[in-house]
Amino acid sequence: MSNGQTALERLLTTMSQGQEFPALSNSIAQLNQTVGNENSRADALTEIILRDVSLTKKLLRLVNAAHYASFGNQPISTISRAVVILGFDAVRDAAVSLILFEHLENHTQAGDLKTEAVESFFCGVLGRLLAASAGVKDYEEAFISALFRNLGRLMARLHFYAETERIKELVAQEDLSEEVASRQVLGVDYDQLGLGIAKSWHFPASILAAMTPLDAGTVRTPSTQNDRLRAISNLARELYRTYAADLPTAEHGKAIATLAARFAQAVPLDRNALMATAHKAAETVRNESSIIRVDINQSPMLKRLVHQSKTLRGTSDQDAEALAEGAPEDQTGNAEDPTQILVQGMQDLTRLLLGTYQISDMFKMVAELYFRAGCFDRVLVATLDKQSGSLLGRVAHGAGSGALKTVFRIPLAFTPDVFHAAISKGQDILISDATADNIRSRIPDWYLKAGSAHAFLLLPILLDNKPLALLYGDRKSEPMSLAPEVLGLLKALRNQAALALRHQS
Repeated sequence: MSNGQTALERLLTTMSQGQEFPALSNSIAQLNQTVGNENSRADALTEIILRDVSLTKKLLRLVNAAHYASFGNQPISTISRAVVILGFDAVRDAAVSLILFEHLENHTQAGDLKTEAVESFFCGVLGRLLAASAGVKDYEEAFISALFRNLGRLMARLHFYAETERIKELVAQEDLSEEVASRQVLGVDYDQLGLGIAKSWHFPASILAAMTPLDAGTVRTPSTQNDRLRAISNLARELYRTYAADLPTAEHGKAIATLAARFAQAVPLDRNALMATAHKAAETVRNESSIIRVDINQSPMLKRLVHQSKTLRGTSDQDAEALAEGAPEDQTGNAEDPTQILVQGMQDLTRLLLGTYQISDMFKMVAELYFRAGCFDRVLVATLDKQSGSLLGRVAHGAGSGALKTVFRIPLAFTPDVFHAAISKGQDILISDATADNIRSRIPDWYLKAGSAHAFLLLPILLDNKPLALLYGDRKSEPMSLAPEVLGLLKALRNQAALALRHQS
């Protein structure tokens, strides 16, 4: 085992023994390890994201940001719909980046850590903007490749702050490169640390390749997609470093020209095009910064770039600040309002039903909207299984919902319980206390064994008096209180689902 490997293992072990790094690693690894066929992995991805209300909220804001406009101008209100429209990889990559920034947001022990965060985001945006010129079609993969190119330095600043300060001193006082100085202090350089962390997080080979540094000299024409991503992420970081150096104007222009020449075969952009890309990236970071809760004022480099962009456009500081106020810092109140979530969801569902859709996608959207409204601990959709003559659990969200889905089976044949009463008569039933004497005898054994809830709502879907589905939501240990307008919207969504089933029957 080499000294570098020993040092890397030591650093990873130290990080894993911290209080919060294991949780971060587990969250990102779960997303990266989502496997299976297209439907099962999409369902797993949606479920992982929905467990975190803050992540869900930020991700939906992010996928509705300007750079996703090429997918259509209609807002996306659910994670399941985002996966359908944007693709699995794009949503996963966006979620991974947001989890990282959420982790960084909770640490304030190092004042310049926020600078590292916002400038890493700038690198990611550079990668996204450079993708087309390099022949990379997946802009979001280019984004996360460039973003995580700085992962080693970012994590070192977070977990080994004193050591990184010593590295900065060596660079300044002894004129060492950052790579040499980090090897002296940590035993590995930042790139090796970043790759070690990324491997432990189960990043795909394409991202690992993109995080790998390039040899000095001219970058040759890439022959594979991984080579293109590697060229983009390295160019993005070098371009960022050039701006961060804050060179005199003449030296800066020369440095950008040298960079353009070095990467010309891989990313054919001249000096002016690279400079324009950097300014556009700074503007994008400013416009999207509230989504990931970073502040461009933490970075003198980005403040300088944005100011230069305003000067080039002839925009005043006051006008530019007004433009930046499009996405407020905190929209928690509105985003948590169940009425707003359900109304937006109905609009999104209507757009889905006007196009070509699968019934399974429609039910996934409805289940997610019910869960995101915050009225229930668990949500489940059961649909008709003709072979068994029962309604079976198909889609479920919430803690313990997987176990409930496994046993959720309502026979069409008569049984003297509340579930059969709902599906046989088409009755909407709200049980406010399932432990009450007059209700307990109407609760079936299979439901009790699955972990019955204190209160639950049943909204059946019947066509021509035949039960086809049931929407279920519960509160595990407390009464359920639904405002009339919320209950009305829940029923309206059920009615839209019924119309969809009728149209496809």
